[in-house]
Amino acid sequence: MDRRRPIRSEIDSGRSSAEGASRAFRDALARWASTVTLVAVRDERGKLHATTVTSFAPLSADPPQVVVCLGPSAQVLPFATVGELVGVSLLTEAQQRWATIYADSFPVRSPEWTEGPAPLLPDAVAGLTCTVQAIHEAAGGSRVLILRVDALKTGDVDRPLLYWKRSYVRLPEDE
Repeated sequence: MDRRRPIRSEIDSGRSSAEGASRAFRDALARWASTVTLVAVRDERGKLHATTVTSFAPLSADPPQVVVCLGPSAQVLPFATVGELVGVSLLTEAQQRWATIYADSFPVRSPEWTEGPAPLLPDAVAGLTCTVQAIHEAAGGSRVLILRVDALKTGDVDRPLLYWKRSYVRLPEDE
């Protein structure tokens, strides 16, 4: 006899309102540590647009693909269309300033970006040159991008910038 219970479609947060359930969901996912990345693209005039992203994950190794989730106000969203090249830079602890700047919808400064086919930050933990393969709509105007990794490079620094419990954190020093 199968004693498994079906998965419920709503979140039981112990709160009665939809807003309370949303807050509980955000609080729970704040406990998920993520590497901070910058997703960048150049528009048809060559102007660079970049967005800080923590919703990034590998999707498959063969073919190499990653997934990136963008909110409706992400600066790169209008320019990251199917077939476009995008750069994904996995940031180092020393690049926290750029993560903070590009978390804003209207960043006021810009670091030096590579000149290759897709903009990457030099000295990142890793840089992925990707082609947008598919874009899926999600609730609230967010988009899920499936990216094919066309080229990659790894940096000399291997200490990533992590985001956990709504703040940047550092890995403990090696002993």
